[in-house]
Amino acid sequence: MDMTTADPLVGATLDRRYFVESRIAGGGMATVYIAHDQRLDRRVALKVMHPSLAQDPQFVRRFINEAHSVAKLSHPNVVQVFDQGTDQGHVFLAMEYVPGRTLRDLLEERGRLGPDQALQVMSQVLGALGAAHRAGLVHRDIKPENVLLTADGRAKVADFGLARAVESAHQGMTKTGTLMGTAAYIAPEQIERGTSDTRTDVYAAGIMLYELLTGSQPHTGESPIAVAYQHVNSDVPRPSTVVAGIPPEIDTLVTKATERDPRYRPGDAGQYLSAVMAVHNGGAPAFAETSVIDTTRPPADGPAQQNGAAPVAGGNDTVQVDLGSGGYGGYDGYGDDDDRPGPDWKKYLLVATAAVLALVLFGAGWWVLDGRYETVPNVVGKDQNAATTDLRALGLKVEVSDTPVYSNKAAEGEVAETDPDVGANVLPEETVTVSLSKGPRTVEMPSVVGDTEANATKALEDAGFDDVEVEQKDSYDQAPGTVLAVDPKEGADADREETVTLTVSKGFDVPKVVGLVEDAARSELDGKGLEVEVKTEPSDDVPKGEVMKQSPEAGTTAGAGDTVTITVSSGKEQIKIPDVRGMKVGKAKKKLEKRGFKVKVTRILGANRVDSFTPSGKAEKGTEIELITSPFAPRKPQGGDDDDD
Repeated sequence: MDMTTADPLVGATLDRRYFVESRIAGGGMATVYIAHDQRLDRRVALKVMHPSLAQDPQFVRRFINEAHSVAKLSHPNVVQVFDQGTDQGHVFLAMEYVPGRTLRDLLEERGRLGPDQALQVMSQVLGALGAAHRAGLVHRDIKPENVLLTADGRAKVADFGLARAVESAHQGMTKTGTLMGTAAYIAPEQIERGTSDTRTDVYAAGIMLYELLTGSQPHTGESPIAVAYQHVNSDVPRPSTVVAGIPPEIDTLVTKATERDPRYRPGDAGQYLSAVMAVHNGGAPAFAETSVIDTTRPPADGPAQQNGAAPVAGGNDTVQVDLGSGGYGGYDGYGDDDDRPGPDWKKYLLVATAAVLALVLFGAGWWVLDGRYETVPNVVGKDQNAATTDLRALGLKVEVSDTPVYSNKAAEGEVAETDPDVGANVLPEETVTVSLSKGPRTVEMPSVVGDTEANATKALEDAGFDDVEVEQKDSYDQAPGTVLAVDPKEGADADREETVTLTVSKGFDVPKVVGLVEDAARSELDGKGLEVEVKTEPSDDVPKGEVMKQSPEAGTTAGAGDTVTITVSSGKEQIKIPDVRGMKVGKAKKKLEKRGFKVKVTRILGANRVDSFTPSGKAEKGTEIELITSPFAPRKPQGGDDDDD
């Protein structure tokens, strides 16, 4: 599949520096491109944030701060951040381009890794995380998709700081219950309290080690919410229960890192790395008492070596460049002044003679060539009457054109142009045609963004724009028919004969939620900006709590704030159990079976009248009702029915 198709950024240049060559990946928060850094002549990876994030000022502010922090992080297993910028609403990171594939690609190809290979990969990932933790950074989104593998097998961790920027903008968990982070790797404390620290990364790393060893994730479910809450309520199993032969020391590496209580995990990636290396070298994991690095402070600007970086070469030394003799030295094409030729008097004499002859000819021909003509005066900007008076005073005839023209020099109704033009020579009695102005050709674009298509079109027509085109675009936050953008932009000077393009919201398609549980359906609809109304109905076929109908149906066009009604199954219909006390067994059984219940009879002393029954109240069809007889049962039915058996 060609990922460059219809992508407007491919072929564009961002920040007058990064030429976008092709698109290579897309995700929930950003799209990644290969770009050429034209300033430093190198290939880079350009991660461009999705428009929904780029329009959030809080996200952009946090994103810039995080980019500055991550750019200071230097480690062989970290994807280096080179630059950050914004251009025409695009918020982006310029990063080291790592040709190769992701750890996810490797898992999909091989299924799982052997213990030795898994520990080798994890040691590199934890080395990168350890450097970040020492610098005060927490990744918050460790997963195989964010681990890149170079051609020589080195692992590099990407996307430091991005999850924190998004989390800050959305405050961890949104009002609709959307979890920030990949559900398969999210730590329990992120779900329960919305908090994260170095131990959160350790938990995700433990989940990833489990996946490398087994080829599967420890928790699965029908929805991300269901998976996430399994992290809260279920322990991660030992990998050896899935793949035979995994040593108990490696089991301990997984179970210790994925403790549900963060107090019992390694305090940071450095501690976890020490345990991994101990096992990799043939020993047993030794976990120190947990301590947590403070990640609320910004990374220190101390020596680069604290993050594993090499010293900066050069220091404060200054390099001087010898310009040689290439600068301008006043050389004018001659040698010494004494060698320059003297004035040519014969040449001067010829020039003077020609000038005199020209004056004689001019005086003789002036009348023939120019003297009998009048010059069209400048009447542009004058009203019609004043212009007519000035032209007639020179003996000229005046005619007013029936077709007004645009003019940036004359107000509407004033003279915009003449034919012949101002300054032209005309003979007496010749006709000069004047054209009146219908206003300036260029006008300021009116403000129409946020208005309805009809109002915007009228405002443009009132401003003199006759050629208006409309383009439809999906929008999750603007009602259908709302103007999202205009080209030329609002406030710009535009030619009235130019085509104006309105980009108008067409809303969006209502997602399908039938078949989802109620919470998942709410989350899906809330995420699109839709209001949710819930109804319940019994169903013999649809499990309790599952959506069985929605209105409007999936695929219907909707806008932000529209209401979608979902009908949730309340389970099988509850039927009232009749009171059969005092009835004979035969009649009681017949009455219950007629309503769809099964009947079990327990006789005491061979009695034939019902003394009691269980359960009572309401129950689903097919429920077994136990009738208990007794010689002491009432002789008359208690439910109001006569016993005529």
